[in-house]
Amino acid sequence: MKKLGLLMLIVMLTFIFGCSDRQEPQNGKKTPETPRHTEKPGADGQTSKGADVVDMHGMVKNLGRLDAFVNEKEGTQRLIRYTIEGDPIYHELTRKNGRVELRLDTTMDEYGSGTVMTFDCGRMNREETETQIRYVLTGCAGEREEVELLTVHFDVSRQDRFDIVLKYGPGLKNEINTAEQKLVKSLEGDSMAAVSDFAIPEKDLQKIYRALVLAGYLTEKKLSAACSGPAGDAYDLTVYINSGKRNFRWNSCDGSPDGKQMTAVAKEIIGIVHSGSVYRSLPKTAAEQGTGK
Repeated sequence: MKKLGLLMLIVMLTFIFGCSDRQEPQNGKKTPETPRHTEKPGADGQTSKGADVVDMHGMVKNLGRLDAFVNEKEGTQRLIRYTIEGDPIYHELTRKNGRVELRLDTTMDEYGSGTVMTFDCGRMNREETETQIRYVLTGCAGEREEVELLTVHFDVSRQDRFDIVLKYGPGLKNEINTAEQKLVKSLEGDSMAAVSDFAIPEKDLQKIYRALVLAGYLTEKKLSAACSGPAGDAYDLTVYINSGKRNFRWNSCDGSPDGKQMTAVAKEIIGIVHSGSVYRSLPKTAAEQGTGK
C-alpha cells in the first residue's frame, strides 16, 4: 500500500508541474512548449484572422498589411519569417490599449531555441531609408527595450546585375530594355521611334528595384493575360537579377492582388522612363500632341 501511495503521489506531482510549465510566458520569458495553438495558414495563405505577412529570405508577401498595422489602434497581424532551412518562425502581433504585444514562437525552428516568448511594447515603428525599410518595436518592458521584427533591403548597388525588359501597350510594341540598352516607342500604325544607347540613371534604377522588392517579385505570382471584359493594357516584364531571371506576363484587367500589384510596378517603371529627357526627346504620338504631353 505504501508503494502504491508513493506511486500515486509521483503521478500527481508530475501532472501538477507539467501543467505549470504550460503557462503563458511573460514579457521576454521563455517556455519550452507552445502555450497555445499556433494556427498554420491554409493552402491559400489565409488563417482565421486573415492573410499572413510572409518573409521568405528577403522577399515579403503582403507587406502592405504590416504597413497598415503600424497605424492601427487595435487588431492583430501575424508575420511569418522562414529560416534558410525553411522552418517558420511566427510573430503574432496584437495591438490593444495603446500598446503592442509580440508573441514570438520558435518551436518549429529545428535549429532555434524552440521557445515561445512574449514582449509588451509601447510602439511599433516603420523606418525607411533609400535602401531599406525597418519594422521595430520600441519601449518594450524587460531586458530588451527594442525588438526588430523585419528589415526589407532593396539596395540595387549591392546586386551584381539588375536589368529589366518591359514591353507594354497594344501588341507589346513599346519597350524599355536596359539589358540591350534599348528604348522603343510605338507611334501611329507601324511607325516606331527607338534609342539604341538607352540607360536609366542609377537613382531611378534604385526606385524601380525598390518597387519590385516591395512587390515581392521573387515570390510566386498568380497572373492572367486574359480579360473577361474590355481588354486592358498588356504587359510583359523580364527581370534579370544577378545570375537569375524572372518573367511575368499579364494584363491590367487582372484584378487579382498580384495583378494589381504588378500593374502598379509597371506603371511606376513607365512613369519614371516617360518623365526622363530621353523619352521626351522622341516624336510625340497624336494622342500626346492632343494632350500637350
